[in-house]
Amino acid sequence: MVVSVQFHGGQRALTRTHEIQVPLQEDGRVSDVFVYVKNRYPDLKLSQEAVLVSVNDKVSTMNHVLNSADRITFLPHIGGG
Repeated sequence: MVVSVQFHGGQRALTRTHEIQVPLQEDGRVSDVFVYVKNRYPDLKLSQEAVLVSVNDKVSTMNHVLNSADRITFLPHIGGG
């Protein structure tokens, strides 16, 4: 199965693409995709505690079981005050 990961803002600038395709085993989870992205882009500042996970534009979790053609986004938390 194949899912896609979408990049926005600074992530897009660092990865030099807006989207990648990630091959997964059946019953793959968001956490598997997270590990794939971290390995492919080691300079990308991602931590499981500091991102909001989106699957098909809906908030999700690292434990979410994925389906073929799902779209995943790892959105960094935005601080302000």
